[in-house]
This record gives sequence, C-alpha cells and structure tokens, in this order.
Amino acid sequence: MPNFATVMKRILTTLLLCSAVFPLFAQKFLHEEYLDYFFENNEFDAGAEKYMESETFHSILLMPQVGISYKQSRVTEHRILAGVTVLRDMGSGEKLGDSFKELSIYYQVAHKLGGQRVFRAAAGVIPRYLLDGKYSQAIWSDEINFYDANLEGALLQYGARDFEAELGCDWMGKKGIGVRERFQVFSSGKWNVNKWLSAGWGLSFYHYATSDVAHNVIDNHLFNPWIKADFACLGHAFQELSVQAGLMAGYQRSRDIDPDPVMPFGTEIIFRAKKWNVCLQNSIYAGEDLYHYYDSPAPEGGVYASDLYLGEPTYRGFHDRAELLWTPHISKRLRLQIGAAFHFDSEGYQGCQQVVRLRTSF
Repeated sequence: MPNFATVMKRILTTLLLCSAVFPLFAQKFLHEEYLDYFFENNEFDAGAEKYMESETFHSILLMPQVGISYKQSRVTEHRILAGVTVLRDMGSGEKLGDSFKELSIYYQVAHKLGGQRVFRAAAGVIPRYLLDGKYSQAIWSDEINFYDANLEGALLQYGARDFEAELGCDWMGKKGIGVRERFQVFSSGKWNVNKWLSAGWGLSFYHYATSDVAHNVIDNHLFNPWIKADFACLGHAFQELSVQAGLMAGYQRSRDIDPDPVMPFGTEIIFRAKKWNVCLQNSIYAGEDLYHYYDSPAPEGGVYASDLYLGEPTYRGFHDRAELLWTPHISKRLRLQIGAAFHFDSEGYQGCQQVVRLRTSF
C-alpha cells in the first residue's frame, strides 16, 4: 500500500490537473486539517453486559484535506477537496499502512441567498464533521460518528438566522460478495421560535437490502421530532438550563420474519444544566423497544445488532443516562470534553462510561 507522502502527491497532482477547468485568477488553494482523539471506557459488568460489552475504545483520527476553490461571483463559491482518513487504534499493533483507511474526495458549493440565508451542497465522499444537525443517539452512536468518519453520497444544508436544516444520503454498501446493499437517508432541522424556545427534528431512513448470500430486506426508520426550552436566557446564572422532549416513532419491517411492519413508539426527555463549562445532563427514554430485530439471526451469520441499528444499544425500553461533563473553552478551534455517564434501567444500575474527547480543525 502506498505511503502517506505518495498518496498526498497523487492527490495534489490530480487537483492541479483539475484546476485547468477554472480561470487561474479566480482560484484559491485550500488546506484543511481535522483531528479527533477519542477515549471511551465502558464498564457494564454490573448489569451483566446487558446493553454493551465492557471494553475500551482508544483511537486517534486525522483527516488532512487539500483542494481548490473557485469564486464564481460575490455570492457563489465552488470547492473541490480530497484527502485521506488516517485512523490509529491504540495498542492494535497495526502496521503503518493499515492506518490509512480511506480516501475522501468531494465537491461543495455555497450560495448566499441574501440576509443571513446560505445554501450549501456537497457530493462525493464527505467528511462527517461537515454535518451541522442535531441527532439523537438512537440514530447514531458516538462510536459510529467517530469510526465511520466519511459519508458516501450527498449533503444539502440550509441556514438562516432562526432556522437551519440538512438532508443527506450515505450509500453504505454496494451489493457483492458478503456485502449487503444498504443506504441511509437522514435529516435534521431546528427552528428558534424565540430566545428560549426551539423545535426541530431528527430523521433516519435506513434500507438494509440483500447480498449474494442474504436475500431478505429490512427497513429501519426513525423519526424524532422534539421541542426544547432553555431558561438560561431568562436571567438565571447558567450557561444552559434546559429541558428537551421528543417523540421516537419507528417503522421497521423484515419481510422474511414478520408479515406486518413493527412500529415502536417512545419518548426521550433530556435535562441539561451547565455553568462554568460543567454540565449535568440526564437523558431518559421511556417506551417500546426501538431495536426490535437487534437479536434476530442474520442469514450471513450472527445477529443483526449494530449492522442494522446504528445508535446506542440502550433504547430497548426504559433507560436513564446520567452524565457529568466538563467542556472547557480553550480556543475557538479546539473542543475538549471530559466526562462520565451512568446507566440505569427498570432493573437498576447497569454500568458506566468514562469519556475523553478532543477535536480540533484548522
């Protein structure tokens, strides 16, 4: 496998050839670097590993990008970027070449619509850090967001002063030998009704189709509309003092298991109190099992589990997640989070997690 220098040389050569498409005076060379350090220690022996195994995730991710931009007019700018995803699992003993996981290459356009309204679109292999939306952990877990660092498809985003929304598609599998055809359409939005009240949604449409050895098709969709009240702006001495309540409405169908679709419902309520960059958060899910086929046997072997359900595996009934987080403000481009989460369900204490995460971009 080519080394890092060879890969970047090939990327730069390709971009220089592409630059001939645009007038030279309008071009601008771009470089972007994104680094994400992730440590998560899971201890779930107290609950007999009912939801998650007791294990530690300890990795670092680097995504250098280079490219060109072309300013078509005062309000429209085009960009082409390419780079590599370098992921190192601490203690894995992987060789240097094994850390180069995939290539990212995408086109992006930004168009100002007037006022504070901006429309953006991207297509290709897109870094996940470009997402602006708010999604429940029932849709994506922290591990998925970290280890699946790129989306392969398209992303549309709209932003205004009091409203923002995005819609994307991630083509996750091309039908082949042992590989299922699958894709996920996702969306989120947020409307700031006033200074203390907001409303929005999160949406996942996940189609888990066939492979050469698996001929069944499963749909797994989830809609999460929510409303949030933040009372910190009303004069309280908090950075945030909020409560968010949302509906979890699922639609799941496995044509070879059940003749009819399964439609689980539930409610997620999140309380947050933040002061001095220290946050107390309590997330409660109450409702039906959102992961109906999680333990069902898969034709290719094993069970569906996290191949079919991309969120945290705790949305199986009543669940309470209590967190203590410290997010100090170091600089605009550096985000640090240190915290611990304690998990409970109807049977009592299940386990805890300790998390350290550091992200920077420049």
